[in-house]
Amino acid sequence: MKSIVAISRSARQARNAIAVRGGGGGPLARPEPPSQPLAEQDEMTWDDGTTVPEPCLDDYTQVTPRYALTWLAGGLLSFAALGALTTASHPESRRPFVKEKQLVYVPKESPGL
Repeated sequence: MKSIVAISRSARQARNAIAVRGGGGGPLARPEPPSQPLAEQDEMTWDDGTTVPEPCLDDYTQVTPRYALTWLAGGLLSFAALGALTTASHPESRRPFVKEKQLVYVPKESPGL
């Protein structure tokens, strides 16, 4: 009887030592729930549990508006140059087939002639 009690006790201890649900939480402590009303700017802060919460909306200062406008203008100009080059090279003169408007209608011969 004592052996069964000892086995169940060791099984209970092993079950308590196993991490439940992956051990969750990690090395970071859980923040306490707020006890006062939140400030208005707190709505724009993402508290991911680290020591320094980050803003919800990222601030991209790597690209200035002038730099972005330069790239946009360059891209549009390259497409305009490609269109002008295509138009100047007369692609209609290099078509290997006849346009539909240029087809000639040949009437069928009548059997009585």
